[in-house]
Amino acid sequence: MIADSLARPDAMLRYDSTGRGPDVLLLHAGGEDRRVWHPVMERLAVCGLSATAYDQRAHGESGGDRGQPVTYHGEDTAAMLARLTVPVVVGASLGGFAALLALADPEVEANTAGLVLVDVVPDPDPERTRRFLASRGMDQLPLVNDILGRRDALREIAARLGLPVLAVRAGKRGPLPDDDAVRFRTLVPHASVVTVSGAGHLVARDQPERLALALGDFVGSDAVRDRRISRFVALAGGAAIAHPGGTLEQHLHRTAATLRAWGAPSVLVDAGRLHAAYGTDGFARALVGDLDRRVIEKIVGLAAEQLIWQYGRCDRARSYPTWHTSTPQLFDRSTGAAADLTDEQRAMLVELTVANELDVLARDPELARLHGASLRQLFARWAAFVSAGARAAVAAMPC
Repeated sequence: MIADSLARPDAMLRYDSTGRGPDVLLLHAGGEDRRVWHPVMERLAVCGLSATAYDQRAHGESGGDRGQPVTYHGEDTAAMLARLTVPVVVGASLGGFAALLALADPEVEANTAGLVLVDVVPDPDPERTRRFLASRGMDQLPLVNDILGRRDALREIAARLGLPVLAVRAGKRGPLPDDDAVRFRTLVPHASVVTVSGAGHLVARDQPERLALALGDFVGSDAVRDRRISRFVALAGGAAIAHPGGTLEQHLHRTAATLRAWGAPSVLVDAGRLHAAYGTDGFARALVGDLDRRVIEKIVGLAAEQLIWQYGRCDRARSYPTWHTSTPQLFDRSTGAAADLTDEQRAMLVELTVANELDVLARDPELARLHGASLRQLFARWAAFVSAGARAAVAAMPC
């Protein structure tokens, strides 16, 4: 666990971070501090995610005034998100309101992969909320009054959201009744709702393992992964790079769609959507430099980044002839060094190669005329290592 701080104009905010991979920002409830997230963070790190948890202003070790409006928390959250790479933001109670206020800025929303609200809705019933908080001596806090006075504005923000949304409800001990969940689904129709049984309002404290599982499933969903990678490709200028059939951005998305249609695992689909990140033997233009591997890890995770790295470094003339043998190897096109491939690595590299080349051949008649026949012969030798969908696509090649 690494501890650090974020300087705001009027306060220093302390945070902890751990793990490698796609970013998840965790915002605690009022009266709590970042330590409540530690068990969740440890589980997320095991799942290949990078988790960051802050003490919100005037909580824990962070500075600030508890009498300040919740808009200060929203501005803090926007600053937190700006330090991360297309993250998912998770807000519990107060953290959820802060996340919504940050996402009111279209630019902040565009650079965020998803939102998770933990046992909070944008428009909680004032009387029920005060009764719940009274037992904790928090019902008359200025911050509570401020939040309850912003119900309509928070509803408007939530209704405009276009990013993937997950609402996590506590079990029967939580303060949100079923009608709140129904109202939220009406307000945000594309949202998903899950219930963590056995948890009260502080889900992270009561059921960290179940909450981490729900968060991992959401971060790993197609909608969140596609949004995160697509945003990165757009920011990296993929739409301005020419490629057969249009732009590199279009080619990357088509390759990923083909792999998904063939039933490829998510690691391979994500690698397909970003397979030219470092440039390739057939397409030298890179989206990022070789020294930026941590950036790609933040977008697709360690396993998919490793596949993208291998694909980009592959010397095709030397590597391809070995891939149908009992000793498949990958020759590095920069160093000339050879590395043995596992059966799984070979299968994914072969599948990715077939999807990529078929898309190029379908959109460049001259390349199809020059290389179509030889590629079809090559793919035939690899038939034992590809999916049924890939074999059918090769069989349908016109050349």
